[in-house]
Amino acid sequence: MELQTKVKLPNPDFSITHTNSLLSIGSCFSENIGKKFNYFNFKIHVNPFGQQYNPLSVAAGIQRLLRNEEYTANDLVYYNELFQSFDHHSDFSSPNQDEAITLINTAFKSASNTLLNADVLFLTFGTAHYFEHAETEKIVSNCHKFPAKTFRQKLASSKAIVDALNTALIPLLAINPKLKIVFTISPVRYFAFGHFENSLSKGHLFTAIGELIANNAAYSYFPAYEIIMDELRDYRFYAEDMLHPNTIAIDYVWEKLAQTYFQSNTISITAEIDSIQKLVNHRPRNNQSISHQQLLEHCNKRIAKLKELYSIDFLNTTL
Repeated sequence: MELQTKVKLPNPDFSITHTNSLLSIGSCFSENIGKKFNYFNFKIHVNPFGQQYNPLSVAAGIQRLLRNEEYTANDLVYYNELFQSFDHHSDFSSPNQDEAITLINTAFKSASNTLLNADVLFLTFGTAHYFEHAETEKIVSNCHKFPAKTFRQKLASSKAIVDALNTALIPLLAINPKLKIVFTISPVRYFAFGHFENSLSKGHLFTAIGELIANNAAYSYFPAYEIIMDELRDYRFYAEDMLHPNTIAIDYVWEKLAQTYFQSNTISITAEIDSIQKLVNHRPRNNQSISHQQLLEHCNKRIAKLKELYSIDFLNTTL
């Protein structure tokens, strides 16, 4: 008996290995998948602006990265005793102005360098709804709990999304022609605007991505949304809010992504790294014991072998 409606996985013309440079930008789902890449010690930079949900903000961020236009104090606003940027998630906010600028530009410079040489760029969109600052008419990525009257809520048309992304991505591909761009749509439903409005918003995203991938060989789509909605059609795969996928669901999508983009050798390497990570993350009763020191020595030897064979940095594994 087949008890699931299985989603057909794409057959991309490229694969991902530990030698590739990766960048992931977009919603919280993008961040969750980025953390999986980090766990397995891939070379990836995740969300240099923090979580961004709408494609217009993502496109504007990519354009700024291409211009290499770092942020200054003039780009910050002060509210609720914090210096904040409307382009950034609250993770980059600080009560100290210099610290906020440092946080923002450290991530910015790293992502700008990565973008110009990246092999794969993952872009995950959550909604076509966006907020525009009422006074400046600038699209914001985060409202930072400012009064509602500060912004106007809008819905981007599929044409506006296509135009914004092409404006950002075509110049990027001219600079970095080897880059592959993978679009995904977040399975998180945004019911703040209403159920119908969420479906309408997702529809705009699907229509835009469909047009984009039909007209540029560098663009492709990974069906994370469909995998969650069809293969995991059950609330036990959701967090307590019944909107966000839980850990089991994220792990499941990760397995599907690995099946799609990893060759057998890379899958074997990630299995070895997973084994090492589980040993390293285990907390012993006595971390000074002879047995624990022997375990660490064993892990170090396995890490050294992987470094030698596959040039893996292991920046995300701490012994």
